[in-house]
Amino acid sequence: MPTNKNAQNRYIIIDTCLRRRNRVWTIEDLLQAVSDDYVETTAAGSGVCMRTLKEDLHNMRLPTHYNAPIKYTRRLGYHYSDPEYSIFKSSLTSEDLVLLHQSLHTLKALRGLGLTDDLDELIQRLERQLPSISAAASPILQLEAAPDYTGTPYLKPLYLAIRDKTPLVVHYQSYRAAQTTPEEVHPYLLKAYNGRWYLIGFNEAKGPHLQNYALDRIKQLTGSQAAFRTSDVDFSTYYESIIGVTIPEQSAGVETIRLHIAAGRAPYVRTKALHASQVILHDTAAGLEIELRLIINQELKTLLLSFGPDLRVLEPSTLRSSMKRLLRKAALNYE
Repeated sequence: MPTNKNAQNRYIIIDTCLRRRNRVWTIEDLLQAVSDDYVETTAAGSGVCMRTLKEDLHNMRLPTHYNAPIKYTRRLGYHYSDPEYSIFKSSLTSEDLVLLHQSLHTLKALRGLGLTDDLDELIQRLERQLPSISAAASPILQLEAAPDYTGTPYLKPLYLAIRDKTPLVVHYQSYRAAQTTPEEVHPYLLKAYNGRWYLIGFNEAKGPHLQNYALDRIKQLTGSQAAFRTSDVDFSTYYESIIGVTIPEQSAGVETIRLHIAAGRAPYVRTKALHASQVILHDTAAGLEIELRLIINQELKTLLLSFGPDLRVLEPSTLRSSMKRLLRKAALNYE
């Protein structure tokens, strides 16, 4: 039952009214109830018109929505003919079932990562309870996954450690190190980026800055006797201002970055932003000038380098100089 948030909120208010059978609901009463809620919960604050309310009542009756048994009589007003009915008790529509079946394909992809046995049980229960639908027999959505990723076996134990708030000793060999080093880590988050998984956690020996560990560089996990150190970081917003997973310890914070994209590559950047903060400043035949608000890190530089001669950093000067050095060094490989 695809619908927007405002319509869904109106359906909930109408449902609440019609379940209150101790009063007679006229169309004017319903309009007042829905409008009062709309004014309180939206910025517009202009209420709801009669036409919108009548469309809502019509839609709620549709089999593709709630198939709600909404009736009207002069004696009872608007009411549910089934006194036990509520939209929260309505059965799934065919559209709901297709969406749920498609979601199962995504859940099965996660199951392949071996994250948790509980997920297997959930998928099996859903498959037993959902009716079979031919339209959902094959996946419509397919998420990108890194085949045979080396770090996959560590996903489940790290997932459980984060869930259960258990410190671990991570035997880790960085890309530049000749041997493995044991590090005591308080795990907080598993994050995927560019085909790799990363563990984000706190390592007291390395100071207050959070560390990230590529799972394909982990060689072993062992237990720790340390008391778990909780984090006050809000990970739902922690990565909003970066590309990738690395926040440099000596970061200057969020900076304004201005880039010029050559005309030939401009359509790609125009239709697929480099980052959610992207703003188009100028769009001309010569190319595209955009602005980003980001913390500068290695992942950002790698992304910019991938544009080759089609991208030019305008600001800040520190990033411009850094990119110039990297490109000159790269050019030496062809001399």
